[in-house]
Amino acid sequence: MKVYFKKIFIIFLLSFIFFLALDAIFGKYVYKKFIKEDLVDVDVIKLSAKDEVYDHTFSKNFKGIVGWGNKRYEFCSDNNGFRISCSKKNKNQKKYDIGFLGDSFTEGTGLVYEDTFVGIIEKKLPNKKIANLAVSSYSPAIYYTKIKKLLETGYQFNEIIVFLDISDLVDDSLCYQVSNNKIIRKKTYDSCFNNLNSQHNKLFDFFEKNFKLSKIFIDFILINDPIDKKIIQDQLNHSRSEWTYNYKKINFQNLDYNKTSSISLKHMQDLYLLLDNRSIKLSVAVYPWPGTLRFDNPENTQVKLWRDFCKNNCSNFYNFMPKFFSEIEKKDFYHSYKKFYIEGDIHFNRYGNEIIANEFILKYKN
Repeated sequence: MKVYFKKIFIIFLLSFIFFLALDAIFGKYVYKKFIKEDLVDVDVIKLSAKDEVYDHTFSKNFKGIVGWGNKRYEFCSDNNGFRISCSKKNKNQKKYDIGFLGDSFTEGTGLVYEDTFVGIIEKKLPNKKIANLAVSSYSPAIYYTKIKKLLETGYQFNEIIVFLDISDLVDDSLCYQVSNNKIIRKKTYDSCFNNLNSQHNKLFDFFEKNFKLSKIFIDFILINDPIDKKIIQDQLNHSRSEWTYNYKKINFQNLDYNKTSSISLKHMQDLYLLLDNRSIKLSVAVYPWPGTLRFDNPENTQVKLWRDFCKNNCSNFYNFMPKFFSEIEKKDFYHSYKKFYIEGDIHFNRYGNEIIANEFILKYKN
């Protein structure tokens, strides 16, 4: 019997080594030719533009196919560098009723404009002139400096609505600082977008890069593991979002929570004063990451922080946490997660964006 199992083990080991060898030689070609979507991303340089005041924005009058993970979608910007619907005519416009500010969630990463909550809101409020001022990796430091520059160069808004992302505290403490009303990247910028809780290591990265087919096979096996393992753990256990229920000083340059939050509060206070001096209303909105819904509660630290700020500074406080929590099934979190988010990602899918748009419209019209 021992000899039999030994032979089985040797056959299995040799087969495994043979498969890895084939994967190393032909895996990348097979993956690229038959598995990965046969669409080429537009050069990032063409979409992105550097700004000397607020760090980065979109190129003006851009139209093309962009990529996010395995997704490919059409992306357009106007002559201001604001994201717009690709079916919209590009006009010389500087006067708006509402300017939406935020990061990748508000930009609508991974989706065509019509499926983003700003795009849906714009369709539901046809008489309002709306600008999507959001760009990935923005934070309160950039919200303030961008609006200041726009106002100084002739742009007009009746209201600015800031969708504050949970990761904004990380961005303000590790990525950006404001100096002479301009954004300067901190020394920690190169690492500030990493997930410090990630279990990835150099060996894992090497395996993922060089053994494409083996990686797919392993992912397929994990799909049949317990529910929480079906979601990429990096998306749930993320250092950029866990501070609302598990604050770690080590993730914020050893600053305590009060010091870290005061940085973003200062930038938002500066934004409020800037707008108030011009009789422009400021509103704030908050929403959950997947990890928030899995490990936190509706009355989390993000809600309390910005609700308190809004008591004296905001026209409206849009809290989307309760709506998302009301639809979560903790016992079957994986399927709840898939309802709201792009699978394997932290960003909202179309349905998640619809929830925000519909809830926003209800409160805005009232």
